[in-house]
Amino acid sequence: MGVEPTAPWSVETRRWVLIGLVILAALVLYWIRETLTVLVLALILAYLLNPLVALFQRHARISRLLAAGLIYLAFITLLIALAGTLTPIVVRQFLGLAADLDQILARLDAALQQFPLLGTLGLHVNVTTLANQLRAEMTTIVAFVPRVLIGVGSGVFRTVLVLVLSFYLLKDAEMIGRGIENAVPGEYRNEFRRIRFEFASIWSSFLRGQIVLALIIGTVTTLVLTVLGVRNALLLGLLAGILEVVPNLGPIIAAIPAVLIAFFQGSANWGIENTTFALIVVVAYVLIQQLENHLIVPSVLGSSVNLPPVVILFGALAGASLAGILGIFLAAPLLATARLIGRFLFQKLLEPEAATKSGE
Repeated sequence: MGVEPTAPWSVETRRWVLIGLVILAALVLYWIRETLTVLVLALILAYLLNPLVALFQRHARISRLLAAGLIYLAFITLLIALAGTLTPIVVRQFLGLAADLDQILARLDAALQQFPLLGTLGLHVNVTTLANQLRAEMTTIVAFVPRVLIGVGSGVFRTVLVLVLSFYLLKDAEMIGRGIENAVPGEYRNEFRRIRFEFASIWSSFLRGQIVLALIIGTVTTLVLTVLGVRNALLLGLLAGILEVVPNLGPIIAAIPAVLIAFFQGSANWGIENTTFALIVVVAYVLIQQLENHLIVPSVLGSSVNLPPVVILFGALAGASLAGILGIFLAAPLLATARLIGRFLFQKLLEPEAATKSGE
């Protein structure tokens, strides 16, 4: 006996079902908010490695599973090698900076004494209190950095979970993509493919471009500071690369410690007066920023998100309050994705009205 066909849902029923699904999705995201970071990081890692797996699979003519496994093995090996090489240097430079803190603050105190106007304006800087606060913060960071890079306790579990999830997402990426596309009704499939293409263009351009940008800026900054003789150049270059995730303000924040170190400690390579040397470092950071804005960003990022800087900045602030560093990093592509979906929905909402008018 055949199954009787069911009556199609009315427009009102579909609307309420859609609203219910949106509410349910929001509740699910709220319930899993603690583990959402793991899932997002796994998705990002799988998305970044997917082109390499597809390329390797196509040229080596091997299975998707084997290609994913080999690429993953190479990635983890490279990650361990980089961590093993860079971690001791970064920690040593950080400890060196902490050891030089007293000298830097003593010179800061002497410099402030030359500006008695600060006291008359009610701007008093207690260098001893500042030193204690900075020393406490740096001690906390020094103790925290190895745990972040090596991972202990729950950090190890989360790291392993990200790696395992991303591997399975990478292995089954094609199957997942086909499954999602097959779930879309045939009459909407072309629209789905168009949106998926634009979505992929936003995220692939941004994620890969942002990583390349951070690597370039971090490397260039490290090399320039090393040539100039700024102490702790690798640590400062690493900071410059990481702060590329903060739009507009990141490069400025990254330049501040380098300029202070140059002003109070001078150059290790050149016999330049400290004030002059600090100005040279400022000029170096400005030139790197100009190189980034006019050459590197257009070539690497292009118009991946195509949003006004002020919108990205406000999005980053909102992302920071919601998800910390990850929220700052993902603010721009999320805003671009929201704009893409908003335009599509706005267009679809206007279609019935346009169709009615044309029928009349």
